[in-house]
Parts: sequence; structure tokens; C-alpha cells
Amino acid sequence: MRIDDIVNIADAELVNKGFLTDVLAFSDNLKKIKRGSLFISNDKKEIKEAIKKGAYAILFSDNLEVIDNEIAWIKVENINETLLKLLKYKLLNKTLYITDEVTIKIIKAINKDKNLVVLDKIEVNYLNDDYIFITSLDRIKNISANKKEISNFLNIEFDETSIFISKFLFQNKKYTINFPAVYKDKLQKSLSFFEELDLNYQLKNIELNRFIPQFINSDFEKVKFGKTQKVVIQGIKKDKYFMNELNFIFEKLKYANVKFFDKTNIKTFFKEQFDFAVLIDCEVELKEKEKSNSQKQLF
Repeated sequence: MRIDDIVNIADAELVNKGFLTDVLAFSDNLKKIKRGSLFISNDKKEIKEAIKKGAYAILFSDNLEVIDNEIAWIKVENINETLLKLLKYKLLNKTLYITDEVTIKIIKAINKDKNLVVLDKIEVNYLNDDYIFITSLDRIKNISANKKEISNFLNIEFDETSIFISKFLFQNKKYTINFPAVYKDKLQKSLSFFEELDLNYQLKNIELNRFIPQFINSDFEKVKFGKTQKVVIQGIKKDKYFMNELNFIFEKLKYANVKFFDKTNIKTFFKEQFDFAVLIDCEVELKEKEKSNSQKQLF
């Protein structure tokens, strides 16, 4: 990439022009830098080492002294914002796939394809290779004019005997994974994305950090998954997914004793009787189950 183009895209100051016109790659890692790279850093020792390794340009934001007049020195106000601008340029002729926050977590969890990048942060390496990009972040969505919302074209039949475990048949193979059935449409959408672009993935247990089951005993002690009929559902938030989660609970647990807790009544948690406790925008400290005497004697 031409150094003059980098300066213009980043709205940067070319402190020293040097004798070279192009860079071959971007790097902020000394271990990965190669001859012809643009090195991004404010660390004087790292910059000195990068020059020894053949850096053609230095991009920085601090007040640094030019120690090599033969290469380009590019000063920017903010390195992170500059990376965003350079990524925007890279995306001019590429499709940026976009989706919601839950689906992106599923995609990230099952992805096994080195060509797919989930843009939840911007890394310098993303400026180099020809990746497929997907994001749920608005600040990244807004930098691309070539956005495509991923959609579901699969019709997978789920065995909904458990609200916390998803059982289904897909491509003539039976799967059983720890995954809340309330988000089965998000899982189908994720699989559709991988299938449409012929990307590698591996179906496995997926942690979403919401709708999390913690099984407990009558003493409010944590026990292993499925060992009791008493469950605390954690990670519920009053956001855009809340009503869907709430309707799912009402539908699937209509014959169970369900209690809802938020910050206004969480203090009564240990006094209540329930089959399912739903914690909304709040947490409760649950005890670990004490070992029996026979277990203690083993140690």
C-alpha cells in the first residue's frame, strides 16, 4: 500500500517522508514483523528493533524523535481511530456481514475457519490478509457501505424436552449441546451463515453469558447440571432480548413454580420456594455444595 495513501486515509502528519513509497504489510508485533512492514507503536525500543528488522514506515501518536531518515514516520492523533479508518478503506470493496449480539457469540464459539474474523475488536493483522469479516458492533457497522445482514435459510427440527439443552438433527447427524432453546433461531441463523459461505465450524456447547442455568439443592447450594429440579436462571437482562426470553419462560414453564427476582426483591431470594428462579439484572451468591464426610476422608 502506498505510504501517501495511508497518510491521506488516516488524516495523518508525514513527519518524515523517507526514500520508500510503499509498505507491504502492517504490524504491531515485533515477532511477526517482516521487511517492508509498517510498524505501529509508541515504544522507542520496539521501534528501533523494528527498523533493524526492515520496517519501511513507523506509525505513532506520541512525540517521538525520528531516528532513521530513510523510512517514513507517520504521526496520528489516535492509533485506534487510525486502525478503524484503515479498516474502512479495506472494506470499500468487501462485504461486511452484520448480525446481532447473540448470534455473533454463537458464530465466534463454533468458528473453526481461519479466514473468518469476528470483528469485536480491531487488530492490526486484519489489515493484511483477505479475511471474511462479521460484526455486531454499531461503530464498526457504520464504517462500511457494503453491509449484508445474515439470514436463516435452514429449517432444523429441535427436540424441546429441555429448555437448557438443544437436541436436533442436522445434515443426518444428531446433536445434543448445552445451549438454551430460546435462541434456537439464532443458532439456525449462525449455521446458515457458515453453510452459505462454506466455512468450517464445529458444533459444541455454547456459552452465551445469558439464560444460564445453575442447579441448586434445597439448601441453595450449587450442584451439577441436571442433578436437581431446582434451577436459578442467571444472565437475564432488560434489553431487546428480554421479552423473547420472558415469553419463552411463560410458555415452557407454565406448570412450574417460577419466581422472578430483580434488584427490588432479591433480598428475599433465600426465603422463597420455587422450581425456577429467574434473576433479572441482578445476582445472588450461591454456596458451593459441601463435601460429605466420606469425600473429605479421601483427601
